Amino acid sequence: MWLMAARPDRSASALVAAAIDSDHVAAKAARFAAVGVVCGLVYALATALAIRAGMAAPLASAIGYLVSVPLGYVGHRRFTFRSANRVWMEALRFLTVHVTNIVIVMVAMQGLTQAGLHWIAGVIAAVLLVPVVNFLFAHYWVFRPATGRP
Repeated sequence: MWLMAARPDRSASALVAAAIDSDHVAAKAARFAAVGVVCGLVYALATALAIRAGMAAPLASAIGYLVSVPLGYVGHRRFTFRSANRVWMEALRFLTVHVTNIVIVMVAMQGLTQAGLHWIAGVIAAVLLVPVVNFLFAHYWVFRPATGRP
């Protein structure tokens, strides 16, 4: 672990605090996962509520996703990546990634339910796969540090 090599005499709580404050990609991934768990739970709850209200699973899935997006943006901007870049540019990039995700999630939900699987299979697939793709886009594109700008 990158923190243990630097300071092997540190307590576990000091290591956790250092990890939270670290700019290392592994620390960002851990913070991203924490925000993602919260967003995933919000997505699953909103999707389940929409389905219970009588909505078709693909549309309910999209609504669940839309409910979780603002929470994800704020959490990742402020906690995961601690960005000081222009809000409007990051928001546009973040929304671009998520609009693409909405289409993918809806198509996946439609395909899985048409294949005879329960709608929860689509929720599980989205909760597990979307965060990996999102981290890569967020780290390398959406919240990348600004360079060459005043």
